[in-house]
Amino acid sequence: MLKLKVIALTILLVGFAGCGSSHTASTVVDDDTSESETDTSTDDGTGGYYDVDMFTVLPLEEDIVSCTLENGTTTTCYELTFAANTVGDTEGEGTVGPYCPDSIDTPRDEAGLGVYDGDTNPGFQSLVDAAQGMDADGYDIVDEDGNIRSGGGGDYSYCLSMPFDSSLTVTYLIPVTPEFRSEAYYIETVGSIGVGINGIPIKGDPPSVTTAEAGIGGTGSGNIPALDHCGGHADPAGYYHWHFIPQSINTVFESEEYDFTDLYGISCSNTYIEYEDPTAFAGLAKDGFPIYAAYDAVDAVPTEPNSVVTVDECNGHSHATDEYSDGVYHYHALETGAPNVPVCLMGSFAERNDFSVQ
Repeated sequence: MLKLKVIALTILLVGFAGCGSSHTASTVVDDDTSESETDTSTDDGTGGYYDVDMFTVLPLEEDIVSCTLENGTTTTCYELTFAANTVGDTEGEGTVGPYCPDSIDTPRDEAGLGVYDGDTNPGFQSLVDAAQGMDADGYDIVDEDGNIRSGGGGDYSYCLSMPFDSSLTVTYLIPVTPEFRSEAYYIETVGSIGVGINGIPIKGDPPSVTTAEAGIGGTGSGNIPALDHCGGHADPAGYYHWHFIPQSINTVFESEEYDFTDLYGISCSNTYIEYEDPTAFAGLAKDGFPIYAAYDAVDAVPTEPNSVVTVDECNGHSHATDEYSDGVYHYHALETGAPNVPVCLMGSFAERNDFSVQ
């Protein structure tokens, strides 16, 4: 068993043995990825697409352990543990936030974002607008003075913003050698997708305001979770996570569909996040395949992925990238989707405890 412990949390990269760009890795995938072959063997015998040098935060611990995938395969997984909240835990300029606005008069660039799924003005929007739509639909979230209720308790609806607990650690189990599924696995609400290059969890859609789902806390409660301008927030347990691929959220803000940047001056500007390159490597999915921002880089020019190789239903495809010169199956963030995370995964993942918090 490989056992590496790093007692440091820094964005400065050091020489640390990993697997990925410096090794041989190739993937051949049919256009529909229903029948695929993959060879991720490397010269060190471990295989896989994880390379610590591609992360901007070092893991506290890195192991290779035995694991069982949900397809029944017994294999080996990377067990990666990161400190929680490595992109900040205090709301303010250059870090996390903003979250719940004080009132419907709060400037939208000073307010968080949310996904409202009710009748009035549904969709991804400023919480200033979402609160007014919710109030029109009978959710009592705006008081008589125009203040937006936040916190919780009582008989009202609320904008939800949870406290941070940076004493926590987050641990991921990621297959060393990815294995394709026979059919795509669609991500559930707040379901685990993978890990970003800052060690931050990437998750599926945030909880619904109107529809209850079993096992999803707060869903259907008439409360709306607040997301910051990089698409993240704290879980009730206290760890920050993303419902967007932050490297591409500005692509969403600048799109014709939303135009939040021109209209309101909204952009992701957390100084801990590489948010200026919409072709960037963004992390690893829990099935072991890489995740990239919205575009492929072709001669250093951002290019729609479909123009390179047709993408599948999970917005993934296979070809060489700057990090994987011999080719790799990888996912892309959706160009204008909100949330912009891949909606499904093509690979198998750990049967239990693919993501845990302590």
